[in-house]
Amino acid sequence: MTTFLRCWIALFTTTVPPSGIAALCGWAPRWTSRRWSRARMQVKGVSLPVLYVAALAHPVLRLSGTPREDADFLLTATIPALVFLAMGLQGGAGLLDWFNRRHAARPHEGISVPARFADGSRD
Repeated sequence: MTTFLRCWIALFTTTVPPSGIAALCGWAPRWTSRRWSRARMQVKGVSLPVLYVAALAHPVLRLSGTPREDADFLLTATIPALVFLAMGLQGGAGLLDWFNRRHAARPHEGISVPARFADGSRD
């Protein structure tokens, strides 16, 4: 079991922090930069370290020799909160992108212009 936990830590440490830092800096593959805004990629860069902490809480507590009851209490309290925080960040960024795309598609909706100014004249 110790080998599995150490491999878990090594795998997550080599994959998640570099991709989180890259997303936080705004770097993204071409297919994601066409679909998502730079702000959404940066929010994903913030949520990846949150998921990283959530993923490493269990192996670190098991390897540290924490009593099982204490470890279970900490895991039950922290992991769902961190996962929901990361999901909320990503969901909020997705909604922001959706509203921005919707507003960009119809920029003048909701603005009432008197009929005499509709043609662009000021008379």
